[in-house]
Amino acid sequence: MNPIRPLILCLSLALCGSAHAGQSAPQPTEQSQTSPIELAQNPLDLPGLGLDIRLPVGSTASSRRISREVFADVIGKDQLWRLTISTRSSADKELGAEKAADQILENLQASFGVSSSSDPNETIGTFARVLDPVSPITFKGGTAYRFFLFQPTPDEKAPNTVRGVAVIKVGPGQMLVWDMTAPESNYAQAKAAMDATLAAVTTRDANFEDIDRGISLKAGHELIMGMSPDRMRSVYDSFGERWYRLYQEATEDSPEQEIGYRRVRAWSGVRSDLGGSRAVSGKAGQTPGLLVQIEARTLGDTPPGGERIIYDSKGTYFMSDDMSQEAWKLVVVIKQGRKSTTYTEVGARDGFEELLVTTADPSGGGDTLKLEIKEDGYLPISAALILPSLLAETGATGDVAFYTYRSDASAVTFRHDSIRHDPDNPGGWIHKTSVSHDSPVIVKYVDPDGSILREELPGGRRWVRTSLQELSKIWRSKRLPMG
Repeated sequence: MNPIRPLILCLSLALCGSAHAGQSAPQPTEQSQTSPIELAQNPLDLPGLGLDIRLPVGSTASSRRISREVFADVIGKDQLWRLTISTRSSADKELGAEKAADQILENLQASFGVSSSSDPNETIGTFARVLDPVSPITFKGGTAYRFFLFQPTPDEKAPNTVRGVAVIKVGPGQMLVWDMTAPESNYAQAKAAMDATLAAVTTRDANFEDIDRGISLKAGHELIMGMSPDRMRSVYDSFGERWYRLYQEATEDSPEQEIGYRRVRAWSGVRSDLGGSRAVSGKAGQTPGLLVQIEARTLGDTPPGGERIIYDSKGTYFMSDDMSQEAWKLVVVIKQGRKSTTYTEVGARDGFEELLVTTADPSGGGDTLKLEIKEDGYLPISAALILPSLLAETGATGDVAFYTYRSDASAVTFRHDSIRHDPDNPGGWIHKTSVSHDSPVIVKYVDPDGSILREELPGGRRWVRTSLQELSKIWRSKRLPMG
């Protein structure tokens, strides 16, 4: 089998339109002039890719991660064009972006092909015309390969469209694919927006040199492992239940906007507290340890004429008292009206050699990851999720680092944390973290007891501590759906 086919078959499902024939259409032409493309200062939030992507000013975007793939949906200003950015994987680890783009173009043209009258399997022509062939666009740290295609519409009352596709290789067998569509009359604006955005992509550098990374990893390992089991349990048992509200700060152009909320719990218990899996029943299920549970709701887009998309998640995370065992279960449900789809992730390890992560999606498919880990510097998720509380308990200040698993990246990544005294809150702390080498810094303001008061995210988003009563009051006043 052609090694490129696994990727192309996957891409074709997402990118190809309906095949049809029998309609002639004019070749669209670019307008002689287009307005200069101004790009937003804040990059699009696509975790784990190592790229900064700045979108044209006036466009709106939403991003999500499903299983191991990242998606972003972008609508251009005045709805001149639409763009989907997504990751795609191939079993061929040597596959290049240019070859992938060539094959996507070939498949798109075939979907608009004209078959031979004598042999229906033989394509003798296509109604999809190449407006701009596969061409390289260089950016700081890499090269994208992009093409544009004219696509006739099967509906005589609907306008013909143009299709732009770009491919960037972000890892062995992993591509970032850009899929843009626009009415043919907006071809010039769409192409200018695509090319300006691609040319402005930049790769991010690692946070530390190797020597600094090693020192920070050693400091983090000694600090956390130096806490006695009794002291660690006291942090979890005193944690209780905490509610947080996520919102977008108000600007001159828009009011404050609710994005989501979460409930965080921590306690000392046993492994069977994860829930009814046979794998943790009996003696194994009675293993003592420390648990964190996070339940969250995030509001997605509301498509024109449709119902709002809602993302609900529940994750429960366990680690044994000596941190040698770890297990978790994460469930994500995507709802739109009465429709819902469910994705799950289950992780487990026994010892400090290998982490096993299994995912499942609604189609019955899924994936299994086997990730190598080392004891020095590795931080279980249960500890990572309440790390500000643990660091505050130690009373230490300075820089620390860890390796920990992240579901949004489907990988064990390097994270850097620093904690300092907060001069504006006596006894309080300022905790800064970057959860991977390519992630922005998140600032958390922590009370003396280790409780996060607020968390500042890029782009004017904030998590703030609240109560269920106050959260319910805010959401109901805005007529938002609470679970």
